[in-house]
Amino acid sequence: MRAAPDRLVPLAAINGQYCSADRRWCVDLSAPQDQDAQALPIVRAGDAAPPMPPPSETFADETYAVWPRLILLEDGSFLAGVEARTSTAYSGGGGSATELRLFRVTPDGQAVATPVLRVPVAASLMIRACFGERDMRNRRGACHDEYGFSGNIELAGDATNGLPALAYVSEAYAFPRGVSRMADSSANPRLKKSDLVRERDPECSFTRRFRFDAATGSYQPDAPLPECSEYTVP
Repeated sequence: MRAAPDRLVPLAAINGQYCSADRRWCVDLSAPQDQDAQALPIVRAGDAAPPMPPPSETFADETYAVWPRLILLEDGSFLAGVEARTSTAYSGGGGSATELRLFRVTPDGQAVATPVLRVPVAASLMIRACFGERDMRNRRGACHDEYGFSGNIELAGDATNGLPALAYVSEAYAFPRGVSRMADSSANPRLKKSDLVRERDPECSFTRRFRFDAATGSYQPDAPLPECSEYTVP
């Protein structure tokens, strides 16, 4: 009988566990033990999962959480992910960013130590832009520059070197229209009412297809990724 094809299944928090809807599979995290370690996903059969695994582990400046999806591979292994979140505070603002680290996991549930893919999947930043009443008037009360980023992974076709192709879709925006972290927004002209909208960044809103490259042991995109640290680095 032919093995089941690769599948991506959502995970949900059920009684404190991140599990598939049928409770067949659950994902937990290992806890990093030192500065150089990282959290790894652990995949267990639902009936073998611990009763109340923690939803995240924290070490140093990163917070780790289970990627709420699981890729079931044809050979009985998995691709499971860890979401690593960093955050920082500014005077009158702050930001956070989340990176997906996708690991190959053997059929017995243990992850290979090095991720096969690392991509940003979320970011949100607010930078103070008003320092007096004049700024408030010029900014029409929009006293923070805001930046947002989201990324999503889906299955995208036949396997290469044993692992499926993946599609990565991102979306980036800035608010208000015309602001940039690379320039001082206080030097911009006075905002108009029509500027008080989220402006999509076409360069950092993109789609890429990733295929696994056995030589590097990691997924590689079909075209270079643009420089988007303006959105993805707090």
